[in-house]
Amino acid sequence: VGMIQEIVEQGKDQLAQPLRVGAIYTIGPYLFPHLVAELAQRAPKMPLIIEENYTHVLTEKLKQGEVDAIIISLPFEEHGILTVPLYEEPFVALVPASHPLNNRDAIDLNELARENVLLLGSGHCFRDQVLEVCPNCLRKRSTAEGGPLADFEGSSLETIRYMVASGVGVTILPCTAAGADRFSQRLVSIKRFEGASPSRIVALAWRKSFPRPQAIDVLRESIQASNLTCVKPLN
Repeated sequence: VGMIQEIVEQGKDQLAQPLRVGAIYTIGPYLFPHLVAELAQRAPKMPLIIEENYTHVLTEKLKQGEVDAIIISLPFEEHGILTVPLYEEPFVALVPASHPLNNRDAIDLNELARENVLLLGSGHCFRDQVLEVCPNCLRKRSTAEGGPLADFEGSSLETIRYMVASGVGVTILPCTAAGADRFSQRLVSIKRFEGASPSRIVALAWRKSFPRPQAIDVLRESIQASNLTCVKPLN
């Protein structure tokens, strides 16, 4: 009876109460600033309750009803969960402004792999996606004295961007996270890849049983209308 009453109540005005939305760490910080502004225009009575986390954590929260929808990267397939692709996001290289690769218009992935490539730590799906397109980016390095050189890993894309700006190495980022203009000085440069650019598909997922389909529709429309200039909207 309680569930039936909840459906009845939510069916009255599906856009008149908060929506709990989760996003993975490599999407949320770069999408939400645009999405919140867009959604405020389309559904002013539906504020977002936002959570960022790993894909596997958000998946469990979605299944348990702790969040209403999640924004993740494909592939993603779970029983009882619906997904819709939102946009395709190309990857770019980020290099220090003082690096020789800064003089290039485009960079070959194999060429980048010879550099000190900074990666996210284990558990981030974007790390896996980078290593899928650039397996040699995780090669064992040695110091001049012959000892092993520790891999540099960042806990977030922001941390990695700061290390690139400091000259520690280079990295591969989703284009929305590159943000060379965030530094007061030109400390980093964004470079595209030669040939077909590697990319990821960002998608929206929600439970089949979620009783507010209008809220999902408005969320999807707002995401696709957000001002993400470097992505290709899908659908």
